[in-house]
Amino acid sequence: MDRLDRKDLKDAAFDVVLRGYDKRQVDERLRFLDAELTVADNALRGANQRAAMLEDALSEARSIPAGESSGDSNFGARVEKILKLAEDEAREVRSQADAAATALVEQARAQAAEQDSALQRRWAELDTARQELDQAGEEVNRESDRILVEAGKVARLEAKQLIAQARAEAEQLVAQASAHAQQLVVAATDAARQREQSSAHEVHQLSRLREEINSDLYRAKEVLDGLFGATGALVHKRRQDSAQPPHQARTV
Repeated sequence: MDRLDRKDLKDAAFDVVLRGYDKRQVDERLRFLDAELTVADNALRGANQRAAMLEDALSEARSIPAGESSGDSNFGARVEKILKLAEDEAREVRSQADAAATALVEQARAQAAEQDSALQRRWAELDTARQELDQAGEEVNRESDRILVEAGKVARLEAKQLIAQARAEAEQLVAQASAHAQQLVVAATDAARQREQSSAHEVHQLSRLREEINSDLYRAKEVLDGLFGATGALVHKRRQDSAQPPHQARTV
Protein backbone atom coordinates (compact mmCIF):
# COMPACT_ATOMS: atom_id res chain seq x y z
CA MET A 1 0.00 0.00 0.00
CA ASP A 2 1.36 3.47 -0.90
CA ARG A 3 2.18 5.80 1.95
CA LEU A 4 -0.30 8.63 2.59
CA ASP A 5 1.21 11.94 1.55
CA ARG A 6 0.47 15.23 3.35
CA LYS A 7 -0.60 16.83 0.06
CA ASP A 8 -3.22 14.11 -0.37
CA LEU A 9 -4.40 14.81 3.16
CA LYS A 10 -4.58 18.57 2.61
CA ASP A 11 -6.32 18.18 -0.74
CA ALA A 12 -8.90 15.82 0.74
CA ALA A 13 -12.38 17.31 0.65
CA PHE A 14 -15.77 16.07 1.72
CA ASP A 15 -19.06 16.98 0.17
CA VAL A 16 -21.32 18.99 2.44
CA VAL A 17 -24.65 17.19 2.66
CA LEU A 18 -27.71 17.51 4.81
CA ARG A 19 -27.31 14.10 6.39
CA GLY A 20 -23.74 12.88 7.02
CA TYR A 21 -20.62 13.76 9.00
CA ASP A 22 -20.12 17.02 10.82
CA LYS A 23 -17.79 19.15 8.68
CA ARG A 24 -16.15 20.72 11.74
CA GLN A 25 -15.33 17.31 13.21
CA VAL A 26 -13.90 16.13 9.87
CA ASP A 27 -11.70 19.25 9.63
CA GLU A 28 -10.44 18.69 13.19
CA ARG A 29 -9.60 15.08 12.37
CA LEU A 30 -7.72 16.15 9.24
CA ARG A 31 -5.68 18.66 11.26
CA PHE A 32 -4.88 15.93 13.80
CA LEU A 33 -3.72 13.54 11.06
CA ASP A 34 -1.67 16.30 9.44
CA ALA A 35 0.12 16.91 12.74
CA GLU A 36 0.83 13.20 13.08
CA LEU A 37 2.28 13.13 9.55
CA THR A 38 4.49 16.12 10.38
CA VAL A 39 5.88 14.33 13.44
CA ALA A 40 6.35 11.12 11.45
CA ASP A 41 8.10 12.98 8.61
CA ASN A 42 10.49 14.65 11.04
CA ALA A 43 11.22 11.34 12.73
CA LEU A 44 11.75 9.65 9.36
CA ARG A 45 14.07 12.42 8.18
CA GLY A 46 16.12 12.15 11.34
CA ALA A 47 16.19 8.37 11.11
CA ASN A 48 17.35 8.55 7.50
CA GLN A 49 20.12 10.93 8.47
CA ARG A 50 21.24 8.70 11.32
CA ALA A 51 20.99 5.63 9.09
CA ALA A 52 23.25 7.34 6.59
CA MET A 53 25.74 8.09 9.38
CA LEU A 54 25.61 4.47 10.52
CA GLU A 55 26.07 3.28 6.95
CA ASP A 56 29.13 5.49 6.68
CA ALA A 57 30.44 4.12 9.98
CA LEU A 58 29.82 0.54 8.90
CA SER A 59 31.46 1.15 5.57
CA GLU A 60 34.43 2.62 7.38
CA ALA A 61 34.53 -0.40 9.71
CA ARG A 62 34.37 -2.83 6.81
CA SER A 63 37.24 -1.01 5.15
CA ILE A 64 39.57 -1.95 8.04
CA PRO A 65 42.00 -4.70 6.93
CA ALA A 66 41.35 -8.11 8.43
CA GLY A 67 44.92 -8.54 9.58
CA GLU A 68 44.92 -5.28 11.48
CA SER A 69 45.52 -5.83 15.19
CA SER A 70 42.71 -5.14 17.57
CA GLY A 71 45.14 -3.30 19.71
CA ASP A 72 45.71 -0.71 17.07
CA SER A 73 44.74 2.68 18.36
CA ASN A 74 43.07 3.62 15.09
CA PHE A 75 40.87 0.56 15.21
CA GLY A 76 39.82 1.28 18.78
CA ALA A 77 39.02 4.83 17.90
CA ARG A 78 36.88 3.72 15.00
CA VAL A 79 34.99 1.19 17.11
CA GLU A 80 34.46 3.77 19.81
CA LYS A 81 33.16 6.19 17.19
CA ILE A 82 30.74 3.58 15.87
CA LEU A 83 29.50 2.76 19.37
CA LYS A 84 29.08 6.44 20.14
CA LEU A 85 27.11 6.92 16.94
CA ALA A 86 24.91 3.96 17.86
CA GLU A 87 24.34 5.32 21.36
CA ASP A 88 23.59 8.77 19.98
CA GLU A 89 21.21 7.20 17.48
CA ALA A 90 19.44 5.24 20.17
CA ARG A 91 19.28 8.29 22.41
CA GLU A 92 17.97 10.44 19.54
CA VAL A 93 15.41 7.85 18.51
CA ARG A 94 14.28 7.51 22.12
CA SER A 95 14.13 11.27 22.53
CA GLN A 96 12.18 11.77 19.32
CA ALA A 97 9.89 8.89 20.21
CA ASP A 98 9.29 10.44 23.62
CA ALA A 99 8.74 13.85 22.04
CA ALA A 100 6.40 12.39 19.44
CA ALA A 101 4.52 10.45 22.10
CA THR A 102 4.34 13.53 24.31
CA ALA A 103 3.15 15.64 21.38
CA LEU A 104 0.54 13.05 20.46
CA VAL A 105 -0.60 12.80 24.08
CA GLU A 106 -0.80 16.57 24.42
CA GLN A 107 -2.62 16.84 21.13
CA ALA A 108 -4.99 14.06 22.15
CA ARG A 109 -5.56 15.80 25.47
CA ALA A 110 -6.15 19.11 23.71
CA GLN A 111 -8.52 17.45 21.29
CA ALA A 112 -10.31 15.67 24.14
CA ALA A 113 -10.54 18.94 26.04
CA GLU A 114 -11.90 20.67 22.95
CA GLN A 115 -14.38 17.89 22.39
CA ASP A 116 -15.35 18.02 26.06
CA SER A 117 -15.75 21.78 25.79
CA ALA A 118 -17.82 21.33 22.64
CA LEU A 119 -19.89 18.71 24.45
CA GLN A 120 -20.37 21.08 27.37
CA ARG A 121 -21.44 23.78 24.94
CA ARG A 122 -23.88 21.36 23.35
CA TRP A 123 -25.30 20.47 26.76
CA ALA A 124 -25.56 24.15 27.61
CA GLU A 125 -27.30 24.79 24.30
CA LEU A 126 -29.64 21.88 24.97
CA ASP A 127 -30.39 23.22 28.45
CA THR A 128 -31.02 26.67 27.02
CA ALA A 129 -33.23 25.23 24.30
CA ARG A 130 -35.08 23.14 26.90
CA GLN A 131 -35.60 26.20 29.10
CA GLU A 132 -36.77 28.22 26.12
CA LEU A 133 -39.11 25.37 25.18
CA ASP A 134 -40.46 25.24 28.74
CA GLN A 135 -40.91 29.00 28.76
CA ALA A 136 -42.64 28.83 25.39
CA GLY A 137 -44.91 26.07 26.71
CA GLU A 138 -45.73 28.13 29.79
CA GLU A 139 -46.38 31.15 27.59
CA VAL A 140 -48.65 29.06 25.37
CA ASN A 141 -50.51 27.81 28.45
CA ARG A 142 -50.90 31.34 29.79
CA GLU A 143 -52.05 32.58 26.41
CA SER A 144 -54.50 29.67 26.14
CA ASP A 145 -55.87 30.44 29.61
CA ARG A 146 -56.14 34.12 28.72
CA ILE A 147 -57.93 33.28 25.47
CA LEU A 148 -60.31 30.98 27.34
CA VAL A 149 -60.99 33.68 29.92
CA GLU A 150 -61.53 36.27 27.21
CA ALA A 151 -63.72 33.82 25.35
CA GLY A 152 -65.71 33.25 28.55
CA LYS A 153 -66.08 37.00 29.04
CA VAL A 154 -67.11 37.45 25.44
CA ALA A 155 -69.50 34.52 25.70
CA ARG A 156 -71.04 35.93 28.90
CA LEU A 157 -71.28 39.38 27.34
CA GLU A 158 -72.84 37.94 24.21
CA ALA A 159 -75.20 35.88 26.37
CA LYS A 160 -76.23 39.00 28.31
CA GLN A 161 -76.70 40.89 25.08
CA LEU A 162 -78.74 38.03 23.63
CA ILE A 163 -80.85 37.83 26.80
CA ALA A 164 -81.43 41.59 26.77
CA GLN A 165 -82.27 41.49 23.09
CA ALA A 166 -84.62 38.54 23.60
CA ARG A 167 -86.26 40.30 26.56
CA ALA A 168 -86.72 43.48 24.50
CA GLU A 169 -88.15 41.50 21.60
CA ALA A 170 -90.46 39.62 23.98
CA GLU A 171 -91.64 42.86 25.58
CA GLN A 172 -92.21 44.32 22.14
CA LEU A 173 -94.16 41.24 21.09
CA VAL A 174 -96.22 41.39 24.30
CA ALA A 175 -96.92 45.08 23.72
CA GLN A 176 -97.89 44.42 20.12
CA ALA A 177 -100.07 41.49 21.18
CA SER A 178 -101.70 43.59 23.91
CA ALA A 179 -102.37 46.42 21.48
CA HIS A 180 -103.76 44.00 18.93
CA ALA A 181 -105.92 42.34 21.58
CA GLN A 182 -107.16 45.76 22.71
CA GLN A 183 -107.99 46.59 19.12
CA LEU A 184 -109.85 43.30 18.79
CA VAL A 185 -111.77 43.97 22.02
CA VAL A 186 -112.74 47.44 20.83
CA ALA A 187 -113.71 46.09 17.43
CA ALA A 188 -115.73 43.28 19.01
CA THR A 189 -117.41 45.71 21.38
CA ASP A 190 -118.29 48.02 18.49
CA ALA A 191 -119.52 45.08 16.46
CA ALA A 192 -121.64 43.81 19.36
CA ARG A 193 -123.03 47.27 19.94
CA GLN A 194 -123.79 47.61 16.25
CA ARG A 195 -125.40 44.18 16.21
CA GLU A 196 -127.43 45.14 19.28
CA GLN A 197 -128.56 48.35 17.66
CA SER A 198 -129.24 46.55 14.41
CA SER A 199 -131.19 43.85 16.25
CA ALA A 200 -133.33 46.45 18.04
CA HIS A 201 -134.00 48.15 14.74
CA GLU A 202 -134.84 44.83 13.14
CA VAL A 203 -137.17 43.99 16.04
CA HIS A 204 -138.86 47.33 15.61
CA GLN A 205 -139.13 46.79 11.88
CA LEU A 206 -140.49 43.30 12.42
CA SER A 207 -142.99 44.59 14.95
CA ARG A 208 -144.14 47.26 12.57
CA LEU A 209 -144.24 44.79 9.70
CA ARG A 210 -146.24 42.41 11.84
CA GLU A 211 -148.66 45.17 12.67
CA GLU A 212 -148.96 46.07 9.01
CA ILE A 213 -149.49 42.44 8.11
CA ASN A 214 -152.10 42.06 10.82
CA SER A 215 -153.79 45.19 9.57
CA ASP A 216 -153.70 43.94 6.00
CA LEU A 217 -154.99 40.57 7.13
CA TYR A 218 -157.76 42.26 9.01
CA ARG A 219 -158.70 44.33 6.00
CA ALA A 220 -158.46 41.29 3.78
CA LYS A 221 -160.69 39.43 6.19
CA GLU A 222 -163.17 42.24 6.10
CA VAL A 223 -163.06 42.23 2.33
CA LEU A 224 -163.46 38.50 2.23
CA ASP A 225 -166.21 38.64 4.79
CA GLY A 226 -167.95 41.27 2.72
CA LEU A 227 -167.33 39.32 -0.41
CA PHE A 228 -168.58 36.13 1.17
CA GLY A 229 -171.59 38.02 2.53
CA ALA A 230 -172.47 39.47 -0.84
CA THR A 231 -171.93 36.17 -2.52
CA GLY A 232 -174.10 34.42 0.02
CA ALA A 233 -176.88 36.95 -0.43
CA LEU A 234 -176.70 36.58 -4.19
CA VAL A 235 -176.79 32.81 -3.93
CA HIS A 236 -179.68 32.99 -1.54
CA LYS A 237 -181.55 35.32 -3.88
CA ARG A 238 -180.92 33.10 -6.84
CA ARG A 239 -182.17 30.15 -4.90
CA GLN A 240 -185.30 32.05 -4.05
CA ASP A 241 -185.78 33.09 -7.63
CA SER A 242 -185.40 29.60 -8.92
CA ALA A 243 -187.97 28.37 -6.39
CA GLN A 244 -190.85 30.71 -7.63
CA PRO A 245 -193.26 29.81 -10.56
CA PRO A 246 -192.25 30.90 -13.99
CA HIS A 247 -195.04 33.47 -14.44
CA GLN A 248 -194.16 35.06 -11.16
CA ALA A 249 -190.68 35.19 -12.21
CA ARG A 250 -191.58 36.95 -15.46
CA THR A 251 -193.75 39.50 -13.71
CA VAL A 252 -191.12 40.37 -11.57
